[in-house]
Amino acid sequence: MRGRPGRLGLLVAGSAVALLLAACGGGGTGGHVGSPTTTSGRPGTTTTVASTTTTTALTKAAGIWSKPVTIAAGADLSVVSCPVAGFCLAGTMSGQSYRLAAGRATVIGPVGSAPSPQGGSYLTCTSATFCAAVPNLNQAVLFNGTSWSGPTTIPAAQGFESIGCVGTTFCVSIDGEGNSFVFNGTSWSGNVGAWGAANQISCASPMFCVAVEGGPSVWNGHTWTQPTDADPQGQLNAVSCAGPTFCMAVDSAGAVLTWNGSTFSAPVSVAQEPPLSGSDASGLTGVSCPTPTFCRAVDSLGRVFGFNGTSWSPGEQIDDGHALTGVSCSSASSCVAIDRDGRAIVSGDAASS
Repeated sequence: MRGRPGRLGLLVAGSAVALLLAACGGGGTGGHVGSPTTTSGRPGTTTTVASTTTTTALTKAAGIWSKPVTIAAGADLSVVSCPVAGFCLAGTMSGQSYRLAAGRATVIGPVGSAPSPQGGSYLTCTSATFCAAVPNLNQAVLFNGTSWSGPTTIPAAQGFESIGCVGTTFCVSIDGEGNSFVFNGTSWSGNVGAWGAANQISCASPMFCVAVEGGPSVWNGHTWTQPTDADPQGQLNAVSCAGPTFCMAVDSAGAVLTWNGSTFSAPVSVAQEPPLSGSDASGLTGVSCPTPTFCRAVDSLGRVFGFNGTSWSPGEQIDDGHALTGVSCSSASSCVAIDRDGRAIVSGDAASS
């Protein structure tokens, strides 16, 4: 399962990342997000953001999103993980990490001793005091709310690319050669086998995860299923599971696939637009579903799409045509989207919107 798009870099400068907490902190539909101050980038450095940027109201289906705010000019942002209201964790493709909480952004420092992430989805959080990352070829590290642990080396791994976790006692990761390893809260297993690399992994329980790239593969607590040819028209870029009977996957052709507990649906087109030279203009690049009746997906033209449990809304422009690369929703009232130009957009739309 190769032929994936170019890797999405992660770079979140500590200075303006606190704006993300307007969404991670929950709630309001018309709250302000701030203009950034600067930070040294040293571990432990914090910064507070002033409230100056107003929000832009979109349709109820897409939610209410802030104007884009520059975090790091020109940076190629990718993954941000916001597991609960009031906390997000972000990292860069060079392995730098940032803790976002209480209206402040704190530079934590490198993810591991010698980070060189191989994939865009190399970190994930399940709470404000537990995150896991696979920051290089064969090492895994944990975050305890304050700092990263020393690295655990997994000799059989050959270029970790993605990781998914549930709670503090289960994580599963896949490397670029299709090897998979499980964390039980104390140690990592040997290779349990997968069927290829994975752009992203989403887990609803230790007995249920979905990995996507060329086709979806399902973890049953012991093994991965062989990927199905569920999406012959595109490559699966991202997946989000609200439970074992509901997942949403998005692809490079602008389509979504829904898991119903036993199978994935055929691709349903959501994002359609004219070709854009040099890139896949129809690419849906990220999706987040905190519940089966609330999803947000983003695409490479700066649009957001809303799912209400039945249908998808038309795309709404929230980023002036810039390429959005990911989205994370801690709940139906709190989402963060990021783009390839170093900017973040936050939403405080309610579940009833």
